[in-house]
Amino acid sequence: MNLHAPLTSLGCPLPTDESSFDWCLSSTDVINSPLLFRERLDRDGYLYLPGVLDESLVNAARRILLEQLDQLGLVDESAAVSEGRAAVPWQNQSCHHLANANPPLHRALYAGVMMELYQQLFATPVKHFDFTWLRVIGPGQGTAPHCDSVYMGRGTSRLFTSWTPLMEITPDIGGLILMPESHHLASLDSYRAADVDTICTNLPQPEPKDVHGWVGPIGDGKLTNNPVELQRRLELPWVTSERYQPGDVVIFNIATVHGSLDNQTDRIRLSCDSRYQSATAPTDERWVGANPVGHGQQSRKGIIC
Repeated sequence: MNLHAPLTSLGCPLPTDESSFDWCLSSTDVINSPLLFRERLDRDGYLYLPGVLDESLVNAARRILLEQLDQLGLVDESAAVSEGRAAVPWQNQSCHHLANANPPLHRALYAGVMMELYQQLFATPVKHFDFTWLRVIGPGQGTAPHCDSVYMGRGTSRLFTSWTPLMEITPDIGGLILMPESHHLASLDSYRAADVDTICTNLPQPEPKDVHGWVGPIGDGKLTNNPVELQRRLELPWVTSERYQPGDVVIFNIATVHGSLDNQTDRIRLSCDSRYQSATAPTDERWVGANPVGHGQQSRKGIIC
């Protein structure tokens, strides 16, 4: 393994032996074969597609985003804005709304090659969620392991995520990690059937907690705070890329376990998540419309547990 620093996720050093860790498999070899494209995604639960998007659009989107972050005081004033150095101390804040004022980002995510990929995948007209998840991650811990189904499972189960790096992301900056074939694990079915906005009306509401396993209807959607223990339990490796680049995209199933590495640098990691489905399938109402409500009090649904 060509690693410049130990890989960590949520502060846990990840083992890099062959059974625990690997590099993502490129699927550009099947990109022009719809049948093989679908079969590879069904088999592995993800498709790593280096260099398929318009790099100039992605770079333009990054430049706009960095200017926006500079105006918010999130960029180190002692360095050029283009370097994307994190202001100290780093202040985590939600930046999803910034995607709305970024035309190159919308063209990269919701037109051209990206939509062509999904039309090939579904072989039907395609629609995307209106909400764009913009990830602005400073130095520190990454994202806990989870499946997207617990956050957006009120519509079709044939929903897919595109993770799009907006900059060069090496493992020390903390890119996406996935567990190939985890979407096939029956042991995760009860977890994947949960919904983070569902509450038990007949029970006291507990605080979200790490159970090193499967959350119930109440919780924050995390599988665990220990990615190493989860890997041992599920007996599947974590995979990532040696170098994600602008123009790359990773497509994965909403049932695929994924998270991210920690950001061990002084730079801001920039990426985004977008979601796609058949235009005729049911859609999770939380993520569509002019002003998607997302998670929160407006999205709560009560059930008898």
